[in-house]
Amino acid sequence: MKRAYDLILVGVILVGLGCGCPERLKEMSEKKGSPSNTPGPTRPTPPSATPNTPRGEYSLSMEKYNKIKVGMPRSDVENTLGGKGTEISSSVGGGVRFSVNKWEGDGFKSIILSFRNNKVMSKSQVGLK
Repeated sequence: MKRAYDLILVGVILVGLGCGCPERLKEMSEKKGSPSNTPGPTRPTPPSATPNTPRGEYSLSMEKYNKIKVGMPRSDVENTLGGKGTEISSSVGGGVRFSVNKWEGDGFKSIILSFRNNKVMSKSQVGLK
């Protein structure tokens, strides 16, 4: 018999909690300073290509792409490609800075390079001949 009372008591508690949950959730979401209203971290807007070289205006070729080698400094890459490109990703952790830049040319040509501490870590290209 005690078991039946326990089950009834648990049922009443669960029903009571279930009935109050929607109102409590609404109340919590409307509170100022609640986690849902607190702004989170924002992502920086990626910088555009250098002011003198608009996106899509880089003169890209397979010859230039082949000059880029793993370990090459960013400054040499920028001299080879004619500008800074567009940074599409970056992060810093453990004293290491990673970034990914993209250079776009006409006809959907592009070169994408990843850097580790401002040295080429990997490279890829699309549409170069």
